[in-house]
Amino acid sequence: MEIAINLKFRPSPWFIGVLAELNERYPDWTDGSYDWAAQTTDFLHTPSALPEFDDTIFDTPLSRRAVNDLLNIAIALMAGDFPLVRRYTAPMHFAFVIGYPRSGGSYLTKELLRTIGLDHTRVSEALAHDGFPELRDNWFDWSQGKPYFHLQEAVFQVAEFLVISSLYYQKKSARHPHGYWLVPKKMHKIIYWGGSFKMLLGDGRADYLVTIRNPLPTAISIFEKSGGLPDGGRFPARQARSAIEKWIVADLISLGHSVNEIETMDYFAAVQRSWSHFHARMATSGLFLGMRDEVRIIPYGSEPLEEMVREYRARQMDDTPPEPALIHDKSGEFPQWQDGATEAVAAMVALWASMGLEFPEVGFA
Repeated sequence: MEIAINLKFRPSPWFIGVLAELNERYPDWTDGSYDWAAQTTDFLHTPSALPEFDDTIFDTPLSRRAVNDLLNIAIALMAGDFPLVRRYTAPMHFAFVIGYPRSGGSYLTKELLRTIGLDHTRVSEALAHDGFPELRDNWFDWSQGKPYFHLQEAVFQVAEFLVISSLYYQKKSARHPHGYWLVPKKMHKIIYWGGSFKMLLGDGRADYLVTIRNPLPTAISIFEKSGGLPDGGRFPARQARSAIEKWIVADLISLGHSVNEIETMDYFAAVQRSWSHFHARMATSGLFLGMRDEVRIIPYGSEPLEEMVREYRARQMDDTPPEPALIHDKSGEFPQWQDGATEAVAAMVALWASMGLEFPEVGFA
């Protein structure tokens, strides 16, 4: 019996945007006019529109190579041909920066890019930040009022990321003294496919840098970036003001909370439940599969973050000091949330310990 399966693939705007940049067709993509690592700007909520390109973008030798590589890698991913994928990614060593929003990931990614000689404002947020590839724990999503199959799209975006990052970093940065190209990537969504990524890439092919911050200063940082604490201190479930607040709503809905229930929640309670959901999911995601020491836990703070940058620069034989990680502690302004934050951290320490993992007892920084 034969079963015909039709696969429809349309390159994502992010893949085409980086490809256009590599072909010197899209200078505005990395003109330095925006800073995805800015602490007060939520570019994810109102992303810059990408221009439309005609099919001539695919006529160059570089583009033809990219599309050919992309189709081969995408088919290999769907067919389970991991040796082919490992051969393709062999020249690269990934540094995945993983963490709940507002826990230092953008700072660390920015500094790792500087470590390989790149100005982060000239590296697209699609390539460096955590919106692409779009990984989720649900295979189905909604589009135009009806469900559609997300998994196929996500697999193609993983292939796009592997291909476009390979071409980009080999063209834009120098080879590491140890012979590979370092690929920094802020990628908190990897927790949805943690074990799959580790099995796909293999041991010794990536570092997984996990930044962890106390939920109280995290909540403060989130509402400050989103426009301030809402009137009444309730979470704005129906009028989420930023991409992060939208993610929190999605987390809470996945836990069974209705939108009506979420909008009655205290702001900190909503963030804390999302924070707990994220870190519990991380522990069980397969991220620790294989070589556990590939996962580096970095408690939020100036010294741990800067020390990690210094470590990477030492590997590059570069003694340039990192830019300071600016830490603002405003937790004392919200004493009503401190007990809840302490209890949430203690609960996560216990949960991780029950699985043989160590969660840091992060304070109110």
